Amino acid sequence: MAAINFSDQTGPSRSHAMDSPLGRAAMAALRAPSILNTQPWRWRIRNETAELWADRSRQLTNLDREGRLLILSCGIALHHAATALTAIGHCPEIELFPDAGEPDLLARLWVGDAHRTTPDELHAFQEMLSRRTDRRPGPTSLAVPAHRLRELRASVEQCGAHLHLVREEELPVLMVAAEHAEQIESADPGARAELARWAHRPPAAREGISADTVAPEVVRRVPHRQFLFDGDAHLDPGAGNDRTADYAILFADGDERRDWLTSGQAMSALLITATRHRIAVNPISNVVEVAATRATLASLLHRLGHPMLGMRLTVATAPAPPLETRRSPAAVIED
Repeated sequence: MAAINFSDQTGPSRSHAMDSPLGRAAMAALRAPSILNTQPWRWRIRNETAELWADRSRQLTNLDREGRLLILSCGIALHHAATALTAIGHCPEIELFPDAGEPDLLARLWVGDAHRTTPDELHAFQEMLSRRTDRRPGPTSLAVPAHRLRELRASVEQCGAHLHLVREEELPVLMVAAEHAEQIESADPGARAELARWAHRPPAAREGISADTVAPEVVRRVPHRQFLFDGDAHLDPGAGNDRTADYAILFADGDERRDWLTSGQAMSALLITATRHRIAVNPISNVVEVAATRATLASLLHRLGHPMLGMRLTVATAPAPPLETRRSPAAVIED
């Protein structure tokens, strides 16, 4: 049986529910990445189920008006919890959107039959906890092997979403879309204020983007969001330049809440697979936050699907970047 341990404890008042398999799974899901590290979810553990709720108080109302990335982030947390429950030794059972009268109740998770955990499932859990977001430029000479990219695509397909690997001749379209998104959001006072609010957090805040995980801006093949001014970014960018980077678009068949949640589950599966094979994944979200550039990405898909997230894929380099901070279990998990 896998042990799920966190250095952050809830103290002597820690409830029995937090020590249950569902409580431990919800705590493991704290490691899930989210848009600007907003961690926009809540767990309610009761009646032998764990309910996953969208936390609208943490929604980016300018950058993510429809809540697409909020719900996608919650989908990552849901898949993280299910991965942990499997590692503990139980088959996870999940019902999506179980109550039509509660649109922010995204899923119910409960413990299924006892399960003999496989080495691969234990490794997946360990990879889930060790995963980092690496915003540094990728290596100049090492590229992700093609068969590993196909494995990433397969992990996404198994969760009901899709991954488009951007071809070399399509790259200028993605470049222009990223530049256009940056210009549009930079000209929007509300978007600028929202980014400033979440991207200037000290590590003690346990949320948002800290300077320790942001590298100064460098020339890249595809522009990335500038979280901080160069003088405020503390992460050494290294000698990379993204010359060998690959780019991909996570997409779904539809563009409804269920598609957003499923895409989040698929993103979690991709991140676990990527970590296993030492692939650094850097999400590029602004290209889907802006309607015009989201439509541009849809053109790369030949209108066969709906873009959910862009991403850069590179060979991971050492040393690993710092972990983003996370909220305490007591702030996220109710019983």
